Amino acid sequence: MSLNVPTFTTTNFSFGPGRLFLGVVGTTPTVDVGAITEDGIKINPENQTKDIFQGNPKQIVYTYNQQQGVVLDCVGIEWNVTNLAYAMGAGNTTSSGATDTYAFGGGAITTRVALHVQHYMAAPADTLDAYIWTAVSNGSPAIDFSHDEHSFPYSWKAQRSTTNWVGDTLAADEELMQIVRTK
Repeated sequence: MSLNVPTFTTTNFSFGPGRLFLGVVGTTPTVDVGAITEDGIKINPENQTKDIFQGNPKQIVYTYNQQQGVVLDCVGIEWNVTNLAYAMGAGNTTSSGATDTYAFGGGAITTRVALHVQHYMAAPADTLDAYIWTAVSNGSPAIDFSHDEHSFPYSWKAQRSTTNWVGDTLAADEELMQIVRTK
């Protein structure tokens, strides 16, 4: 007999990488980033707080949120120059017949994107959808010409948005991201 087995509901289990869609800010993302590594997609909410101390000896009496952010990371394994441009937040892509080109260097404006993670859960018809209304590149995706499949680490950081993709006003505590589970 097993010890320390918690009570749980198997319909709450979730596994697998999911799909990442990106697109133009202000619209529902429709471009599927494509195949990603088995590590999947990581959404990292960040919260930095400020503690208020009182008394002697000092004790924390209140804590405020001072800085909040969300970072989305994944590693793609498909050659797609448009995705590279979105991941860098800059650059120029062209496609002509059998040639796809990505050019980079000298652009001062960062490309903003909308991100949608779609994940089907183990329970039939249950989905998790994560929406990051506005995001920009969060780093430099190194193109890895290794002996395994070539990989492209993508990372975006959320920026404040006052509306969602259909133009509805977002409350002050909804302006970075939203996760919705449909049962």
